[in-house]
Amino acid sequence: MARKKYFVTVDTEEIREVSLPDKGIEYEIYATPDEAKEIELMFTRKEKNAKEAIKFLEKPFDEWGADAKRNNYESYLIGIYRKLYELGTDKTKNAIEELDLF
Repeated sequence: MARKKYFVTVDTEEIREVSLPDKGIEYEIYATPDEAKEIELMFTRKEKNAKEAIKFLEKPFDEWGADAKRNNYESYLIGIYRKLYELGTDKTKNAIEELDLF
């Protein structure tokens, strides 16, 4: 499959074919439709883990399981940035390197 240009905004979990810089920090990537779909699935998994981690905020002294949920969330987020780095333009790679995530 041929790769197309996409613009990904991690904060809003959006993948677009058109740049909308008002929406937040965009990362420009070149991906196949399957790779773009993979990023969407990664967003879904990250969001699920975020919701589970937030449940522990309601019980501040019940830390059992909280660390695992937070670590899962962080793993998914770093995985997203790894994928964006892999598929990204030089500008995208430089921006992600500046985040010093991995």
